[in-house]
Amino acid sequence: MAVFVLPVLVFAGGRKDMYVDGSKSGTEDGTSAHPYHTISEALKHANNRTDVHVAKGTYEDNIEIPKGVKVFGKDSDDVTIRSKSSKKVVVSMKKDTTIDGVTIEKGKSGIWVAENAKVSISKCVIRKNENDGIKIGGDGVKDSTRVSITKSRIEKNGKDGIYSGKRKLSLIDNEIINNGKDGIDLESRSSAWIEGNEIKNNDGSGMKFLLDGCDIWTKNNSIRNNKREGIEVNAYGGAGRIDVNKSKLVGNKRYGIARVQRTRSANNWSGLTIQSNTIFSENSLGAISRIIPIY
Repeated sequence: MAVFVLPVLVFAGGRKDMYVDGSKSGTEDGTSAHPYHTISEALKHANNRTDVHVAKGTYEDNIEIPKGVKVFGKDSDDVTIRSKSSKKVVVSMKKDTTIDGVTIEKGKSGIWVAENAKVSISKCVIRKNENDGIKIGGDGVKDSTRVSITKSRIEKNGKDGIYSGKRKLSLIDNEIINNGKDGIDLESRSSAWIEGNEIKNNDGSGMKFLLDGCDIWTKNNSIRNNKREGIEVNAYGGAGRIDVNKSKLVGNKRYGIARVQRTRSANNWSGLTIQSNTIFSENSLGAISRIIPIY
């Protein structure tokens, strides 16, 4: 019985491929011979075991990726999802979803990640959106709702490159550049691993954190030429942990790292650890600020 039943179970648990090609016309059934013409149409027919493969082209669309669906573009240089409505998010992501190898542009925000969604964003370009490049709803620091952003370029958005509520995050090998506010802005009690990113030329700070309740580890980041701080750390009195390791903070227009106290009560600044292998150079007001009180 095991000989006959096992292959059926493996097949039933497998993933299904579905295809999109905007250059085609005629019959649409999602096969490679008869692909859907829009991403939205494909997603209507997708289930939680579907991989959607998008052919070269520019697609004017606003899409919501359903639970369990993965969307793959041929390459971010070849596949663009351009917002059909500038008042809407270009891509909304639900639980256990992936987007890989596409350019996302000209929406209200580029990507919205729902509060309970574990998602992967990889090899994408997120650019020229009115508000944040990627906006992530807060849902607590749970492995089951981790957000992973890797090898992506997040640029020229009107507000933050990445903004997140309280969440567990992995941000690795991204370029976060020329955004209208901060490169990365994480709310209090966030947990994050931030490694190998180039964060430069943003109109605010390269990275902005709240010390209270957070657990943030940073390593091998290049944080350059931002118009405020390289890293801005705010504190309201709660304990937390931020570790800055093997990074370069160069040419920022204020401090390399600014420590901002937001309350009159004592703060536990010992939770901010700046390793000796961190390099500071040419930051306009110096490497590390004194405690700056702002009430």
